[in-house]
Parts: sequence; C-alpha cells; structure tokens
Amino acid sequence: MLILFSLQLISVYLVQSLEQYYLGNYKENLENQARLLSAFIKPGFGEREEWAEDTVTLAREFRDLQGMEIIVLDNYAQVVGSSGSQAYVGRRLIRDEITRALAGNLSDNMRYDPVNDERRYYMAYPIENNQRTVGVIYLSGSLKVVDDTLNEVKTILLSGVALALAISFLLGIILTRTITLPIMEVTDQAHEMAGGDYSRKIAVQTSDEIGELGETFNYLAERLSHTIDEMSSEKSKVEAIINNMSDGVAALNGKGHLIQINPSARRLIRNLNLKVPTLNYSGFGLLRSLIGSEAIRRFVRKQEPLTAEISNHNPDCTMQVKIAPFKVDKGKLDGTLIVLHDITRERELTKRQEEFVADVSHELRTPLSTVKSYVETLLDGAAEEPEARTRFLKVLAKETERMVSMVKDLLVLSQMDSNRMDWQKDEVELKSLALEAIGQARQKLSKQLPPIHVDIDQSCSKVFVDRDKIMRVFINILNNALKYTPATGEIKLSASRQERYIKVIIEDNGSGINEEELPRIFERFYRVEKTRSRDFGGTGLGLSIARKIVEAHGGIIWIDSSPGVGTKVIFTLPAGPEKGDLDA
Repeated sequence: MLILFSLQLISVYLVQSLEQYYLGNYKENLENQARLLSAFIKPGFGEREEWAEDTVTLAREFRDLQGMEIIVLDNYAQVVGSSGSQAYVGRRLIRDEITRALAGNLSDNMRYDPVNDERRYYMAYPIENNQRTVGVIYLSGSLKVVDDTLNEVKTILLSGVALALAISFLLGIILTRTITLPIMEVTDQAHEMAGGDYSRKIAVQTSDEIGELGETFNYLAERLSHTIDEMSSEKSKVEAIINNMSDGVAALNGKGHLIQINPSARRLIRNLNLKVPTLNYSGFGLLRSLIGSEAIRRFVRKQEPLTAEISNHNPDCTMQVKIAPFKVDKGKLDGTLIVLHDITRERELTKRQEEFVADVSHELRTPLSTVKSYVETLLDGAAEEPEARTRFLKVLAKETERMVSMVKDLLVLSQMDSNRMDWQKDEVELKSLALEAIGQARQKLSKQLPPIHVDIDQSCSKVFVDRDKIMRVFINILNNALKYTPATGEIKLSASRQERYIKVIIEDNGSGINEEELPRIFERFYRVEKTRSRDFGGTGLGLSIARKIVEAHGGIIWIDSSPGVGTKVIFTLPAGPEKGDLDA
C-alpha cells in the first residue's frame, strides 16, 4: 500500500507537470503567432476594404501554416476577417476572452468542444495602436495532440506501476518471511513464559534488530525467572510471619472477596461468635458485623483508615478492629486490610480501675451528703459568731456541692463505661428539649447571662434519644458556654438534618480555647483554666459525660474553637429509630 500510494503520487505529479508543460508551450506558441499576425495587420487599419481582404488572406495563410482557427475583430467586436467560414464576417462575436482583450488584456481559456469531442484552447490578443486597443486577434487550436500524448504517458506510467507492484509484492513476501519467522518464534516463547515456563531459549541466527529482540527476550526470561523465584521466597516468608502473628489479619480485594486470612484471625472471629468467611467469597458480611453498615459507608466514602472496638460477652472478649485501604487509584478502592487485636486484658484492667472509682465514689456519697445536711443546719443560725461561721460554712457548702456533683458525674461515667446504664430511647421533640435545657442551665447560674438564640430547622423536629441523658448533654455544654461568655456576648443553638442524623451546634463568642488544648478537652478532670473552673464550680467531667452519651446514641461530638473568637460544640443525634433498636 505504501509503494502503491507513492507511485500514484509520483504519477499524478508527473502527468500534471507534463500537462502544464505542453499547455505552457502551446500558449506561448499561440501568443507568438498572435503577436506576429498583429504586426502584419496593424498597418492596414486605414483602408477598411483592402484591410479586410488582407486580413482574410493572412488568417488563412497562418491557419494553413499552424493548423489553427483565426478570427480578427475590430474594437467593436465585429468580425473583419476569419481563416475559416466567412459567415461570421460583419457580425459581432462576444466571448469572455474577447471582452477582456478589448479592455487591453491578453486573455485565454480552455473549453471542451462537444462537436469534435476534443478540448480546444482559446486566446484573445489585443491589437494596440498608440496605447489604444483597435482590434482583437481571436485564436483557437485543438489540444488533441496534447491529450493523446498525455494518454500515452499515463498508459506507460500505469504499466510501470503494475510491474513495480508485482515485483514489490514478490520481494515483500520473501522479506516478510525473513521477519515473521523469528517473530513467530518470539511469540511462541512469550506464550511459554505466560504459562510459567522460562527455560526455553530463542535461537538467535542474525545480528540485526530481530536478533537483538531474540537476545532481549532470552534475557527477559532469565530475569523473570530469577525475580519470580525471589518473590516466591519473600511470599513464603511473609506468609510465615502472618500465620504466626498473634493479631488477626484478613484481606479483601476490590470486589470485597476474601483473599487472605491467618489462623489468629479465624480464632478471634470465632471468639466473637461470628462466622469465618471462605476464601474467594464475599467478606462484606464479616466487615459489617465488625464495624457496622454506617462505618462501612464512611470508610468507603473517605477511604481512610478506621478503628473500632467490638465486644462479646459469651465468652467475654474485646477486639480492636483496624480497617485500612490497600491502594486508592483514581478514587477506586482496590482492597481492604482488616487487623484484629485482642485487647480483652487491657480492657479488663481498665474496667477494674473504673469499678474502683465507682466504689470509692459510692462510699463517699453518703458521708458527703451528711456533711452537707449539717452545714445547712449551721447556716440556719445554730452556731455561735454567726458572721464568721456563716462565711466559712457557705464556702464549705459550695465545695461540698461541687464534690457531690463530682461523685454523681463519676457514677454516671462508671455506669456508661461498664455498660450498666439504663437507656430509655424514644422519639423526642428536639426544640422543646433544647428550650428546657436552656432554662435549667440559666437557673444554676446567678450572674448576668448572655442571650441564647435558638434556630432549629423544621426537618429536625424529632430525635430518637434517651431524653434525660441528652438533656444532660445540652445542660453540660450550655453551662460551659454561659460561664465563659460575657453578658454582652451571645450564644446560638442550631440544628440541621444530615441524612439519617441531626447535627446540633452550640456556638458562643466567649474567650475560646487554645488549639493545643483541644485534643484533651474531652479527658476526665481536664480543665482549660483550672482556677477559673473551680470558681464556677466545674468538675472537669461535663464534656466527658457528654461525649459518652452522644457516642452511646451512635453519634459523634467535636469542638472548634479559637482564642478570643469563641467556641463551637458540634454533635450528632439519630433522627429516627435504628432497625436494631426496633428489634430490641
């Protein structure tokens, strides 16, 4: 095809060049004849009759000599002489070429003559005298000779092209076999390598590019064999390490099918009373049992590592589940790694510590209540020196109240840590709950307080929560906002719907919290300003309790704050009953 295209291109170019060459020569010949004839005719323009007869004679002599038709016209386009039929003499002859020639411009054209079935060339030459056009010599000649010559050339070129193609085809077959046979051998070797056989070698017989390809393939086979041996060795080592790990490891591919699981993972999954999935089958059921559907959706959406805990009571065990993506390519999850770590022992120690705190708090509650009752009696005026004792007893009553509140908070935390909290979840009107919490929070503080604006969307009218527990969350957060916001500031409580959850925001423009203290803000007994917190009666447990309650409802809580700007506490609550809650 390449040779055919090249030969066709050359042939077309050659034929067009020859045609332009012959036409150029023909045009030059006609122009010379017209110039010569003009020189003979121009002097006879004075006497019309004699000039006309001389013109006819000259035109016929030139026709006989050159084989062309000649017509002489005056400046009004009237025929005054013709080498052929005299029927045109005295009549006006209008042609585009003649019109342009009368304007003083040499004009030519080429048209097809259907009568003689040939192409003819026409030229109109202006006869000028003293820079004025006095007539036109109109010449026409047949291009049959030129066309015949070009047809012969085309025949010769076509024959040459056919012969060249035939020779090229034969040579191409011979050359192709010298190239395709080594390539076929390389192809066979590639199929063998794809099947895992790297021992076969290609016989290299030439030193050209095909020979270099064969040598490269032999080297490739050798390197692949060595690399695969190394990979097999490394794979054996990794499998030995994974199989002997105390932590459970399981892996899912991009389609969610289980592709790897070690013995520890099988044992830990059975301890959780879950079914161990089979290799090459879906592992989403296991993943859903470990972290829940909502966490799976969040993991797939964010494609970031996720950590969760799961517990079982028969037998008692607690697992830390870590989920991580294998590789994220253009937003596509290519696989998931699941790591199970048995933290039952650690959680047991923590549980014992929490139980100890609960026991101590329980033991302190009674004597503290008794002290509080005696202090109240003394404050009623039963002691001597009323002024001094009243002042001290008020301080003692204030501290006692704070310690009682602390004990209560510790008991709440202990109950939630040990899963002994009794949850009474039901549909609750969010706005009425928020307004009641605002009222209770204001009653506990005696100072002048900033205004609280409530903006709750209509789509957030109902939440599925334990009313008393969520009331405590609102009160704890509002207490902090009221304590650390000046009376000239403001507090805003708003809520909006986020899919199946309600997002609640409590925002103030108070003193704010430093960025380095935000990670510890939910720790127990942690106070941003310890002295100021004690002055306000804080125990450092309010936000810890709030986080426990929110997380127990399946939500999350976090804080955004900047010093001098204010603090924003955000948490989520379920907008409706979960399926598991309804079943329970």
